[in-house]
Amino acid sequence: MSVERIDLPAELQRVRAAFDRQLADALLSRTDLTHAQIEEEFGISNKVIRRVSRQFNISRRRNPKRSAAVRPEGGNLA
Repeated sequence: MSVERIDLPAELQRVRAAFDRQLADALLSRTDLTHAQIEEEFGISNKVIRRVSRQFNISRRRNPKRSAAVRPEGGNLA
């Protein structure tokens, strides 16, 4: 029985790139989820989310409900 040789660094890089694309898709398409919910769903840390966000130049609001709650009555921020 022979063991098939693999290029482990290349395989790890391929798997990580595929995961990063999946996470970027989730960050872009699931704006209803918070970073904490995405962390839980993917089983990752916030550090990974920040890394992928920088890698794919993804910017999104952290808490979309907060901006409406912070505004004083009348809707003016000034």
